[in-house]
Amino acid sequence: MIFPGKTAIKPNLHFFCDDKSLVEQITDGDDQLAFIFLKERCEKIFNYIQNTRLKGLDLEIDDLINDFYIYLQENNWERLRAFRYESKLQTWINVVASRYLLKKYGNELKENSVKRAPIEGIRSFSDDDTTNRMVRAELLEAISRLKEKRDQQVLLLGLQGFDPKEIGEQLGTSINNVYVIKSRAVEQLKNLINE
Repeated sequence: MIFPGKTAIKPNLHFFCDDKSLVEQITDGDDQLAFIFLKERCEKIFNYIQNTRLKGLDLEIDDLINDFYIYLQENNWERLRAFRYESKLQTWINVVASRYLLKKYGNELKENSVKRAPIEGIRSFSDDDTTNRMVRAELLEAISRLKEKRDQQVLLLGLQGFDPKEIGEQLGTSINNVYVIKSRAVEQLKNLINE
């Protein structure tokens, strides 16, 4: 890991009041804060990407975080400076990290699947795997058809393993509201799937 100023201090970002001050401090050169933010608040998305989208590659979480840190830091934090506060910083990071890492490791994924013997490829796509992929694809397609963007966000973050408290923090709403949104979205989802 190349992060500067790495210490044994337990990372804690709870003392920051908002995304804007966090972005300003990072872009002003607080590399320790950037490390803490990516390690504490963003580790779940990197775990999710590693275990789902980049499955099969021998990548460490710290390597993914490090790659993304370098990507964000390029040209004096140009990409982070482009953040427009139209969503929570955490949500923006999730999207940008997913796109970047999939693009960066996409060719390696393709090469990895080509290198496997044909019989291995057949075994890796058992009926259960195919069924799960089909269900997942149908579910994601149905979620994309929900009318309210917030409904989509709550369900997608939930599928990524975020708990209601974390989802509330990312969307700037209460835990109770997350449950209300989730309940409403699930009902709409049932109707869409049963159409």
